Amino acid sequence: MKNYLKNLYQNNFTYKGKEKLSKLTIFFIIVLNVIIYYVLHLGIDFQTKVLNSPSVTFPYKCRDIINSKYLDDFNQYFYSNDDYNYYDENSKYQNIKNEQIDLRCEDIFTKLELIKNEHDIKRLKNDLKIVLNNESKINNEIYYIKENYNTVLFEKMSSQKGEQSIIKDNLNNQNIKEKYDAYLAQLEEIKKNKDNLYKEFKESKSVKELVNYVNIKKDEINDSIKEFTKAYYLKIELITLSFSLPLVVLFFYLMKRYLKKEKYILYIIFKNILFVALIPTIISVLSLINQYLPKIFIEKLLMFFYSIEIPFVVYYFVVIIFIIIFTILIIKIQKRFKENSEKLKNNKITIVDSYNKSCCNNCGNKVDFNTMNYCPCCKNQLKIECNNCHELTIKELDYCFKCGSEIKKLNKM
Repeated sequence: MKNYLKNLYQNNFTYKGKEKLSKLTIFFIIVLNVIIYYVLHLGIDFQTKVLNSPSVTFPYKCRDIINSKYLDDFNQYFYSNDDYNYYDENSKYQNIKNEQIDLRCEDIFTKLELIKNEHDIKRLKNDLKIVLNNESKINNEIYYIKENYNTVLFEKMSSQKGEQSIIKDNLNNQNIKEKYDAYLAQLEEIKKNKDNLYKEFKESKSVKELVNYVNIKKDEINDSIKEFTKAYYLKIELITLSFSLPLVVLFFYLMKRYLKKEKYILYIIFKNILFVALIPTIISVLSLINQYLPKIFIEKLLMFFYSIEIPFVVYYFVVIIFIIIFTILIIKIQKRFKENSEKLKNNKITIVDSYNKSCCNNCGNKVDFNTMNYCPCCKNQLKIECNNCHELTIKELDYCFKCGSEIKKLNKM
């Protein structure tokens, strides 16, 4: 397997020419790689986070509304135009995202806008803030009175009827009690004002319509979200593969093509682009294998055999299945590799590489070009006579190593 992978790499991803790249050329190749990677990332990001995302079809604001326990409270964030809403409604690709939103969520947002148009939410919040401040002041005054007069004394004062002064400035039990009662009356009035503010909002027509609609559609929307989300992460990887695999195949084809034609610069360019395209592809494949296929498959088999009290059998099946899958895959790859190797036998790069390694270009066996005229394993002719100097020279090379004449031209003459 090690030799197979080594040969696969050498035959498809190595160029034995002597041409060198300038620093400026290398720089622009790196720039091209960065641009290609960025474009691939944008394409995958658009496909997975915009067109096929449950967070786009069912925005989080929609989910918060349908699951809110305080939908009739104007203090909820979705009734205001704060930074949270601004971020949610002005994100990347927002115009396209708006077209992907579920119709039920669109209805909810429409009803939400009707509420905002009917009520001045900012005024309601300001009025509530004033009421709460007043309530806090009155509670502080009542607390002050209670803290400065112990409970027993306070109870006695509340039961006394005479004008008996207890401290200086003629502050007696009666006027303290009157002050205390006045604070209680003010506190009661403040609570009524607060309740009226909530009631004004809660009992309005637009709020009731939204609450009724959410109560009717809540379970239905939540079920749709679960269904949509269930296969989302599997869908992400499949979308990524469907986007990147065609590019990987195309770039591999172009790289292989220019390798055979011995066009070094084009070969290097597409080889680099191929590796860039392989990054998201490999990540998605590993993610699928790690997160989905083993877990789903093994879990179902395990539960089945667990029910018949022989769960260990499932691991036998897993071993057998993986042996079958990888055997078929390896055989097909080896067959393809053999076909490609046959095509590359007469390639100049392969011939030069075989000569440098003292290997037969036909079978790969070690040979000695100094003493051998034929390969002892496959009978492949290693040397021929040069028509110019009549000395033996390497058959597959272009020039005689004795006189430097072009062998193919001389042989044709």
